[in-house]
Amino acid sequence: MTPIIAQTVAQVMLPVVLGLVMLGMGLSLQIKDFKAVLKAPKVTVIGFLLQLFLLPILALFIIKLFALNQTAAAGLFLLALCPGGATSNLFSFIAKGNLALSVCLTSVVSMLSPFIIPIAFVGFIHYNGSTDSQLFNLPLLPAMKQLTIVTLLPTVIGMSIRCFAEQWAQSAIPLIKKGSTIAMLLVVTALVLTNLSIIPAMLSLQGIAVMALCVLALIIAYFIAGKLNVNETDRKTIAIEVGVQNAGTAMMIAFTIMHQPALAAIPLMYGLLMNIPAFLFVYWLLNKNKGKDKMTMPIKVNP
Repeated sequence: MTPIIAQTVAQVMLPVVLGLVMLGMGLSLQIKDFKAVLKAPKVTVIGFLLQLFLLPILALFIIKLFALNQTAAAGLFLLALCPGGATSNLFSFIAKGNLALSVCLTSVVSMLSPFIIPIAFVGFIHYNGSTDSQLFNLPLLPAMKQLTIVTLLPTVIGMSIRCFAEQWAQSAIPLIKKGSTIAMLLVVTALVLTNLSIIPAMLSLQGIAVMALCVLALIIAYFIAGKLNVNETDRKTIAIEVGVQNAGTAMMIAFTIMHQPALAAIPLMYGLLMNIPAFLFVYWLLNKNKGKDKMTMPIKVNP
């Protein structure tokens, strides 16, 4: 793949496809979805706070535990700041979770991402005392502007279309979701082909660190939600929402805003590897619930 094509994929196609994904999310949202979830604000707040604080804390812990180099550390922390995405909604659906809660958490954190990610990432670079701080420089206002255009604006446009043309929106949702999913898979494949060095890196400490972030986030979020008396349906939804991140946002920031392909290596690895623990977690949830159902089934006694 020529450098010009690689640059086009990373700096043009990736933001466009990410915007299309967010448009599809907006089309699937209505004001009543937020109202329904806000009737149980405790669950929503727990999910929001876990995603906002647990993930960055876990990332810092893993960075120190595995003594990741500065580039890998910055990539992992950037990933931890990103919201869930369409993938987390899909896993929640498969796990028979609260889809409205999943979509609500994804959309709220996505809408706040243009403001949270740049500030938190800049704070991390200064806290980490990186000797390459200029290399990982993320200009706040330009970053907020570009993230708003790619994430917040398409979501708002989608919601507005749904509000004024609901029938058209409902008919367009399946096509847009299918098209954006295929497009994102093609973009990720192209990015992997232009960054083949991430394949052997998956078997290194970096790959283990990526898996550790996903596994620990799923398990700890599920445990904390349970300790806070969240019902099982919402509990597994929160765990999936916290444990499955939108790697596309992190890749877009690394490639398009910061022009640092090396910084995108961890999000690229995550986009491929996180499916393993996520599927295993969902499989465990479904079989765990089946076991409970069998135990609670009434015993029939023949007269």
